[in-house]
Amino acid sequence: MRISKGFGLIAFIALLLLVGAYYFLLRTTDRQIRISSNPWVGFTPFIYAQEKGWLESTPFRFMWLVDLSENARLYEGGFTKGFTATQYELLHFKDQEHIKPVFLIDRSAGADAIMSNRSLQELRGFRGSIPVYLELGSLHEDIFKAFVKENKLAGLSFSFKDSSQKAIAQQQPKDAPKIMVSYAPYTTELSKLGFITIASTRTLRSLFVIDALFIDERIVEGREQDFQKLRAIFNLAHARLNSDPHEFYNVIHSYLEGQTYDEFMATVPQIEWLNHTDRAPYLRQFQLQNIATNQMLP
Repeated sequence: MRISKGFGLIAFIALLLLVGAYYFLLRTTDRQIRISSNPWVGFTPFIYAQEKGWLESTPFRFMWLVDLSENARLYEGGFTKGFTATQYELLHFKDQEHIKPVFLIDRSAGADAIMSNRSLQELRGFRGSIPVYLELGSLHEDIFKAFVKENKLAGLSFSFKDSSQKAIAQQQPKDAPKIMVSYAPYTTELSKLGFITIASTRTLRSLFVIDALFIDERIVEGREQDFQKLRAIFNLAHARLNSDPHEFYNVIHSYLEGQTYDEFMATVPQIEWLNHTDRAPYLRQFQLQNIATNQMLP
């Protein structure tokens, strides 16, 4: 009888511990703010901060992806509370009601590119269907539409191949003409394979591509200090890129799909950092695209 009672007491205590651990884990998870991101050059200060352990004292946890369309899937599935992306990704979301930009990161000035195994002039003269490898439902669909319009290519025949960035970076530039829409660091891989850049966010005049941190506004209120701290951490990491780029690269290089130090540094001028610049023109651009900016940090 004593043995039975003893086992019963042990089982009861174990159950209490299990329930306590579950609720502790639940509360810990609830306190976390999960953000999806990708190895875009402008987001690498977040990678650096994570690898240096600077985010451990904050509620922010980053989930690193490759494909731009994954932001929507994770947010809409409730796995994340925000994401780093351009305003064009946001405009592709089915439900944008509660998503607001919190702070600006960069403007793409060449690091998003349209690449091909043929020159633009050769493509103009081609009479067959040209396959276009890109992520449908993402910024790159908007980039391609702008490219076609600005270069008056509507008379050509294009067949769209919805592809992941990994699949795009493995295409070979042989045989028939093909077009790839990608971003750094994957454009580096395509260049190594022999693809050439025929347009980019530097040359396309009708696109104003801004990267920002977008968050569910319902978790920002009352946690403004947390987001201020995240922005300060980002700025510190960006300062490290400027002061010691070799050390910065060594910390983040495993995320860069094989980019060498020189290749990575060649992509840095292909964006315009916005963390220390007048943000008024960029906020006006958001407002022109009906993106509310009332949650932007001061």
